[in-house]
Amino acid sequence: MTIRKPPSPLTSPDFAVLPRGTALHRVHRTTWRAAQFNPGLGAPTRFAPFCDGAGAPVPSLYATATLRAAIHETIFHDIPAPARIKTVRLDDVHIRTHSKLLTNRDLQLVELRSVTLNKWGISRSDLISSSPVLYGQTVLWATAIHRDIASADGLVWTSNQCDPDDACLFFGDRVRESDFTVVWSRDGVNDRSFVKDVRDEGRRRGITLTI
Repeated sequence: MTIRKPPSPLTSPDFAVLPRGTALHRVHRTTWRAAQFNPGLGAPTRFAPFCDGAGAPVPSLYATATLRAAIHETIFHDIPAPARIKTVRLDDVHIRTHSKLLTNRDLQLVELRSVTLNKWGISRSDLISSSPVLYGQTVLWATAIHRDIASADGLVWTSNQCDPDDACLFFGDRVRESDFTVVWSRDGVNDRSFVKDVRDEGRRRGITLTI
């Protein structure tokens, strides 16, 4: 399967503004700081990593509007909905930390929702709900948005794993770590409340934590 390549230039997006003081949630590797941008390491994701027009990697930071969305978009991300048995190893929680952030300034995000996507000739199912094997194609849209829409601090869309909650990606050459305040962090090894929250959310989706 292939999806449509972004037209050039991309124009007239709808924007969502995250006001200063907006709370965001991240579930991230414990080796990363709470608001640290990924410089382009690790496996490909739907909208990262990518490079700017000069070929320099654009750092990225994923966050969500709720904890449950952050859990589903990370720890539970690769569990197929049709799977008969759904399990996640406890070790996958132990290596992660849940951080709550607050925005320190207004952030302007391009909305990847039907109104904008329809103008651009691509469906939400193709861009947001498509298989991970197509990440090499979906990331081209993040590249094009970054290239053509200079006022965009990042992207926002309805979580594919946990609708109707929002998921966001921030461009690290336009948003800095200092644009966030860390409210608190709790890691999966030392804070049992985080493990409990993951386990409780798993029960909602029929996912069991195993040793």
